[in-house]
Amino acid sequence: MPATFEEPDEDADDPQMFEHKLIEPILPCRDPVGEKGVLSLHAHPAVRLAIAECLQLGGDNDVRIVHDAEVDEPVLELLGPETRLVLHTTNVMRYLVLFVKNLDAFFTYEVELLDGKREYRTLTITNARSLARVNASHCQMPLALGKGWQYLCMDLQSVLLEAFGTQHVSTVQIRVLATCRLLRVFFQDVRYSDAELPPDLSLLEGA
Repeated sequence: MPATFEEPDEDADDPQMFEHKLIEPILPCRDPVGEKGVLSLHAHPAVRLAIAECLQLGGDNDVRIVHDAEVDEPVLELLGPETRLVLHTTNVMRYLVLFVKNLDAFFTYEVELLDGKREYRTLTITNARSLARVNASHCQMPLALGKGWQYLCMDLQSVLLEAFGTQHVSTVQIRVLATCRLLRVFFQDVRYSDAELPPDLSLLEGA
């Protein structure tokens, strides 16, 4: 069962309807205090923890914030065999979106979910494998990752139903492993076009 990702819908809704959309940004994230709007990558708790872990690991492991010329803004770069970014969440929305840049290397991300049977399942999506594998609690799916920046939108409900025959209740953790550049991670209740997203989540907002 290869990983399947959907293209963003190009038909934008009436801008006045945006307030009714359900979108939760994970990277960048909202300021929990509500004073700064959106936290910078430097201030993001998960990014700071990942940087600290890489300092302890040493070697080729590195998490750094760099300016990407293609999108013309700061992005997160993950390098090294043990580098990972762990994003904790409790989210019920069915669509998980990542904006990821292919650095011509192996890339993996993992999603841990709670399903309708009150069991935890793990999805591993990677371009390092070509075959899908499913056991009682784990589903591994191959990823065909194109060149440059990629929009990855996963329908978690559909994947859980196909792999385990269960319903998606909540996503509890996302783990992004090197090697890649990461610009956005967020949940949405339905598929929105880039034009429908708020400026801090839109990929093409500055284009």
